[in-house]
Amino acid sequence: MSRPGNRRARITGDPRVDAPRALVEILSGKCRSTDFVNDARAAWPGDPRDAALFQAMVLGVLRRRMALSAVLAPFLHRKLENSPPLVRETLMCMALQALYLDRVPAHARVSASVDAVRRLSGETAAKFVNAVGRNLERRLAQGDPRDGLPPEVLASVPAELLARVRAADPGPWEDTLLEALAAEAPSTLRVNAIASSRDAALQTLADKGVKARPTAWSLDGIVIDEGTPLADRALVPRVLVPQDEASQLVVQALAPRNGETIFDLCAGTGIKTSHILATAPRARVRAVDLDERKLARGVALCKAMGVPLAEATAVDARTLAAGGLAGTADAILLDAPCTGLGTLIRRPEVRYVRTDDDVAPAAALQADLLRAAVQLLKPGGRLVYAVCSFTAEEGPDVVHAALAASPALHLEPIPVDAPFRTPEGTLQILPWRHGMDGFYVASLRKEA
Repeated sequence: MSRPGNRRARITGDPRVDAPRALVEILSGKCRSTDFVNDARAAWPGDPRDAALFQAMVLGVLRRRMALSAVLAPFLHRKLENSPPLVRETLMCMALQALYLDRVPAHARVSASVDAVRRLSGETAAKFVNAVGRNLERRLAQGDPRDGLPPEVLASVPAELLARVRAADPGPWEDTLLEALAAEAPSTLRVNAIASSRDAALQTLADKGVKARPTAWSLDGIVIDEGTPLADRALVPRVLVPQDEASQLVVQALAPRNGETIFDLCAGTGIKTSHILATAPRARVRAVDLDERKLARGVALCKAMGVPLAEATAVDARTLAAGGLAGTADAILLDAPCTGLGTLIRRPEVRYVRTDDDVAPAAALQADLLRAAVQLLKPGGRLVYAVCSFTAEEGPDVVHAALAASPALHLEPIPVDAPFRTPEGTLQILPWRHGMDGFYVASLRKEA
């Protein structure tokens, strides 16, 4: 992924110029939409209302891409995907404003889009976008062009993904569930238990005019309904840390305790590491990841929160046991690298940049990491295996294979004490049903 500094130089402050550029980069797989939007808004040089429009267009086009393509198709002589990328994304942004952002008047959305694409791609592109925009406006005067589109097109769920969704859901199924996959992701925060209680944090937010409520399942979570505290440096991250509720439930399943030696494998930027330390501040926590920069961000997060610092180790987790750490962990959190399909509401581009071909390599890596993690456990130690995906190959199949090898690995399952528990005692969160990221979570014990 390209670094934030590289992207900020391209932000002009004109949302209709910046949004197509952002979409081209995001859809190339070079960066995450959430990272791009957050970086851009932090460095936005102009009116914050324009920054909000930029965010609405980028995420809206990703959420409604198939519907927008279907509406635009009758006005094009060739397939939309064959258009030059910046022209294509300008058309998408213009259609989004017409169909989903009703506060933008018709004359503004067409003329401003034409001006933007002229800056991006020249006069020929401007004439083309102008013609398509005028045709679209004439069509809108006759009624809603989305009428009759299938639910999976309206919610922009490609066929491969739809098959995965249906395979993961035990039912009963209704196509109306798909609309949840095009909805805005909830703004969810975790209260730093060392700095505040949830009740106190909710009162502080209310005093600042922010409407918030407790999460339904996480013991430390808060959902923001109106307003945002994210720019309030007195609160974030000292008191509140942005973290999806499903991610909070992963650490809740681990149930870290003071005095334990805990490894957070594949720790990334330390969100779950900091959660472990806020829950059990006298635990000895080792955060492990290949990326030193991510680990450094995790250490900085712990400092800003005022929680004890984890020991950061930049290494492939599969090599730790050979490095003298075998049999030293009381508990391990393995939030394994995965396809990330469970994040498709929060990061809607996942539905386009991930394919079925990505699943098998991810599952193979996860199986290797799980076997290596077991070697780090003490006899009687426990391990939580988690992936932010709902594919069977990355979730239950990996755990079933490890349990099938239990004569060598000495593993036994522990039922997860959490909502959405499956009959076999694991946790399966489905984003279209549960309003949070999709996760599979299993808890295992190494036999004494």
